[in-house]
Amino acid sequence: MEIVPEAVEDAKKNAKINDIDNVEFVAGYAEDQMAKWQEDGLKPDVIVVDPPRKGLDGTLIESVVKMQPKRVVYVSCNPATLARDVKLFNEQGYQVNQPIQPVDQFPQTVHIESITVLTR
Repeated sequence: MEIVPEAVEDAKKNAKINDIDNVEFVAGYAEDQMAKWQEDGLKPDVIVVDPPRKGLDGTLIESVVKMQPKRVVYVSCNPATLARDVKLFNEQGYQVNQPIQPVDQFPQTVHIESITVLTR
């Protein structure tokens, strides 16, 4: 799921080059697509989210929780919205059971990415 259609096309090309055929790439808003997948009864084991700085939309979190994945991998570029969203996941039975992994993708700046695994 990616909002930029050109990025989706690039992903499709890369999958083809690497003989990867067990994946689907969709262009659009995650909030809309996640709700559709939830309504369709999709039950993934793992969901990976990588929201913009504003964090996850509440409707997206609701859809994720209803799909009941065993794990949610949350890639964040904003510690404040990560904390807010983790609290919402905690309220729905998800926990952070391993250290949050910081990733310094932008050395010599104040920006940091982090990877958090939430488990049910």
